Amino acid sequence: SDDPIEKDLEHYLEPLAKLCDVISKWETALREKGSGKFENSRVIQLSYKNRLYWKHTIKCETDKERLLQCYQTNAQIVQGRFPLSRELALELASLMSQIDMGDYSLEKSRDVGVGLKGLDKFYPYRYRDALGAEQLKEVQELLISKWMLLKGRSTLDCVRIYLTCCRKWPYFGACLFQAKPRQSETSHVAWLAVAEDALNVLELSTMAPVARYPYSSVMTFGGCQDDFMLVVSHDDGTLAGGCEQKLLFAMSKPKILEITLLIADYMNALGHTVPGTPQMNSLTRNGSHRSLRASNRPAPGAGSTVAASGLTSIGIGTGGPGSGTGFSTNATTTAHNTLNS
Repeated sequence: SDDPIEKDLEHYLEPLAKLCDVISKWETALREKGSGKFENSRVIQLSYKNRLYWKHTIKCETDKERLLQCYQTNAQIVQGRFPLSRELALELASLMSQIDMGDYSLEKSRDVGVGLKGLDKFYPYRYRDALGAEQLKEVQELLISKWMLLKGRSTLDCVRIYLTCCRKWPYFGACLFQAKPRQSETSHVAWLAVAEDALNVLELSTMAPVARYPYSSVMTFGGCQDDFMLVVSHDDGTLAGGCEQKLLFAMSKPKILEITLLIADYMNALGHTVPGTPQMNSLTRNGSHRSLRASNRPAPGAGSTVAASGLTSIGIGTGGPGSGTGFSTNATTTAHNTLNS
């Protein structure tokens, strides 16, 4: 794209940023650089990127990647997508306060809202919402006291401590989606954790593992009417009536698309051929449980692997959908079918 600051430079956008505001800032920067002139032939490109998490690459991570991982993990913690106690939540919040704002100084102590700011940014909503006014004040004081103990600690040191603690969770690095299994009317909402080698189902409140489906057993996946569908094979033959299982999860369509693309990215990176999403007339909620391996899977070798950096993108701009580096044709097809469903 014709970046107004530097050619081929990419800018991170806040997830809640409005597209019209982003375009307006881009046009303003372009106009200022061009001495007040605005050229309508210039092109802006927006890209969506997934950063895939691989446990075996931890030692190769750069300092920036580790810092990014801290902020991404903190976002999961704040939103209740990470299992931890109130005590651990405070410890991690104090580390993030040190990383984000530096030493707790005399100047910061004059700001009566600094403790509340730390809680807002780094403490789980579910714990904070249950606090009364006095309890909230006590938690703020606890956070500040723990933060003060970190005085002099470098950002790199705090990042190391933070990640060492968080990586003890077996599903660290997985992307979590809320979904409701369709298997029975009594099914409760659960987490679908997309990890590097499998799709895991976790209990909603405790995040205890319920089921695990390795990508090697996945026959097809994607949108099916208003649900996310997963068809897996069981080679041990323990399932009555066959060795295949169809699973349906109620999710919003944007989340169905997101989880479909993410699974496809991991499967491409692992070298698995990504199966196509079934059409609505071939497999429905009450339809056949027959194998779709022959009819929907692309020819062997058709899948391409993602870039070595672990990032995949969907370009929106001059190159059109799917023009981002490392995004496979198979994943694009799956996404297209998911959107149409």
